[in-house]
Amino acid sequence: MIKPLSITSLLFLLVSSLPTHAQKSDSTHTHYAFYRGFSTHETELKSKKGIKNGEYKIFNGHSITAKGLYKNDERIGLWEFYKNKDSIEQVYNYTTKKVVYSQPFANAKFYLDSLKEGDRIVYPTKIGGSFGIYFLLRLFRPPNHPLKSAIPCPLLYIFSIDESGKLIRYQTKIEDGSSVILDEIPLEKLRAEDFEFSPAKLNGRQVASTLVIEALFDPSKRRY
Repeated sequence: MIKPLSITSLLFLLVSSLPTHAQKSDSTHTHYAFYRGFSTHETELKSKKGIKNGEYKIFNGHSITAKGLYKNDERIGLWEFYKNKDSIEQVYNYTTKKVVYSQPFANAKFYLDSLKEGDRIVYPTKIGGSFGIYFLLRLFRPPNHPLKSAIPCPLLYIFSIDESGKLIRYQTKIEDGSSVILDEIPLEKLRAEDFEFSPAKLNGRQVASTLVIEALFDPSKRRY
């Protein structure tokens, strides 16, 4: 289980781990752009247009949703992801490929095979926290036909994750009274970062797992 760090320890870790080339130099320039509907502030190489190199921030309105560093168009070092303003939800190290700190998802369940009493478990999580999982949840589409139930009914997002932390299957499930509506989300709709999860660990060994996020679907409003 990932244990939260104290604020003092977390801040020390973040500051001490920042690469020395984080500052903007004469070889780069900054500008505003967009990432999947969110505004960004990016640092880009002057010599190679479109190649991110330096500080990078993603905003939801006026609040920072994510920030970190790029080097030659790849994310490096510690990235912070925010669920609410000024509240860090996850810290992920793209260099070591490890979660440093992560708050658990609300209404989430996890399934692993061959669990025994006394096993040491680290549950899987989406890299990017709520921001990362958002791009997967929004792929849900309500059924075209009316449901039997007129009241909100359970909606499950089911993510099958292999031992390396890669998403290998994505399904949604609506429990409509005695009926079940199961939908397979085509993986070709996903971007490369959508496949990235931190894998589950069982007694220190990375294992395959299933992450299920529970929600409610309102048939009258046709939304979750």
